[in-house]
Amino acid sequence: MSPAGVSQFLTAMRGAGLVSAHRAGRSVLYARTPVADDLLGAGPDRGAGGA
Repeated sequence: MSPAGVSQFLTAMRGAGLVSAHRAGRSVLYARTPVADDLLGAGPDRGAGGA
């Protein structure tokens, strides 16, 4: 994917509440939200390895 395509994709995911964005200097770091974790089946009550 091109950088512009990735940016567009992450903007859509942020708008849907699936990722959050945090600035670190000149970079923007993205992290999954609890909503995304639940959709992926990796919620906090299941642990990182799933079960």
